[in-house]
Amino acid sequence: MRDFRWSMPPYSLQAAQSVIPEEEGMDWGDREWGTHRYHIRQLLEEAVSRLAAPERAAVLGAGNHGHVSLPGLARRFQQVTAIDTDANGIAEWAEQSGPGLAGRVKSLVHTDYTRLDQIHFYETFEELLQRHAPAKEIADYLQQCMYRVIRYEALPHLKRTFSLTVISGVYTQLFYVDALSRLATYADAYEPEGIRQITEALGALRNQLVVDLNKLAVSLVQPGGCIALWTEVVLMDERLEAEADKLYMLKDEAERTRALFRLFGQYGLEAATIGLKDMNDRLVPGTASFKSWFWRTDGGKTYLAAGLSGTPRA
Repeated sequence: MRDFRWSMPPYSLQAAQSVIPEEEGMDWGDREWGTHRYHIRQLLEEAVSRLAAPERAAVLGAGNHGHVSLPGLARRFQQVTAIDTDANGIAEWAEQSGPGLAGRVKSLVHTDYTRLDQIHFYETFEELLQRHAPAKEIADYLQQCMYRVIRYEALPHLKRTFSLTVISGVYTQLFYVDALSRLATYADAYEPEGIRQITEALGALRNQLVVDLNKLAVSLVQPGGCIALWTEVVLMDERLEAEADKLYMLKDEAERTRALFRLFGQYGLEAATIGLKDMNDRLVPGTASFKSWFWRTDGGKTYLAAGLSGTPRA
């Protein structure tokens, strides 16, 4: 999985003016993440341009709308549904904004993308750690969860509902960091080999959940609709920034693309690379549009981010 190639349009950090307008007089994060949001808007516009009738859009992982402009989408769609695992401030914004665009934005919170809540994963995992269960017992339980979750569906009532489904930075946020934090609380009870065994099992479960999230996103799309997604892929440091700078020196776009994906494969966050590769394989050949850019966060970190859009296979 760490070495892959895609047949896709070339890597580019160039930008063109987006035609999805922003809400006038309201700062939706552009001041903090202007370049980042600019590229996301461009990615979404490419997806919207493929649609015969933009009716309803869904955003998985809208959060507090810092990345994807919900007013921008609401100008193009009759309704935009923001779907999150946790609470967000979208409903409060809609209540304060009155009719108009705000009335087109719907918020669904506490949505269990992973279906782990349906098998009571967190309670069982915590109980195993509290009683210091052997590492093999915990790893076996995590493997069992991979088979148990597939018996359940997330959002079955919304299948084939949306013209456009957007996955907004969800791959790297799925359960894994939280599970590692819980494990760290009890790490002193386990030898290094036991910790390795548990973390590898957690990683395998996470990877399946990433693929399952893609299946969910595709299931929400109407025939003729589109998928769009973005994710952070590589956490940059001085050494990697020097490697990325070399991409500008490559004149051949095909060579530049290969070099970019080598960078993803060698240094990318595993959940992100798996999610991007899997979704690319789910799109109709020739419809995929890819772009990549640098995202400098408020916390001082810099990520090499990537976005993908296209028409899912029937």
